[in-house]
Amino acid sequence: MNIFNFKSTKRQIEIFEGNVAEILKINFPNIKETLALSPKIYSIQFSTKPSAIHLLRGYNEEILPELETNFDLYGVKVFNKKRNQFEDITLFFHNDLLALIEVENPKKFHKIYDYNQLQIGELRTKEINIENLDKKNTLDILKNISQDQLNQLEIDDAIEIECNKNVYYTILDMEEGNYIAIDKSGKVYRLNHDHIEKVKGISNDIDSFFAIYKGRKSNLSEIMYN
Repeated sequence: MNIFNFKSTKRQIEIFEGNVAEILKINFPNIKETLALSPKIYSIQFSTKPSAIHLLRGYNEEILPELETNFDLYGVKVFNKKRNQFEDITLFFHNDLLALIEVENPKKFHKIYDYNQLQIGELRTKEINIENLDKKNTLDILKNISQDQLNQLEIDDAIEIECNKNVYYTILDMEEGNYIAIDKSGKVYRLNHDHIEKVKGISNDIDSFFAIYKGRKSNLSEIMYN
């Protein structure tokens, strides 16, 4: 192991994913079978809202199911090296592939946890409807904003957009394929597919964005094209 790994690496998460699939092979055999056929993870990203590691990968059309499955899995325990005990973590699966690891301090996952030591507790799942997946991720990021602010956004129509291996979730449709969006850390961007700078940060957090937006899209017209 490289002692200079300040953040968890893609390789470490791949090992953890393999260990999860192995320990779940009796209860969830599809997870191990699908992992064996799936493309490798091409990137991992860290977020604070939710506090998680996101696994990004391509898709193999040959293994896409007729009906998509999305669920949170509870009951897998990983050993916390600092506290010397096994602790529950939440795992999110998309089409039987691990897509998100919800855990405290995700960047230091490899330092805090021994990802080779897993246990199974009381397993339970919570199904996530595919049509609500992007909305769920967006709401997780915006979980601390007020209901009044939420009502001024277009969360029901949220979609995930990937650009330069970065992932954004739309919060306002500015028409003609352009959007206001947030990343997994809660920063706000304007996405303009016709602009030479397709993605540009406009606010460090959602509260700062509302100081500009004030519930009126017309306030954002100049921002969209600058």
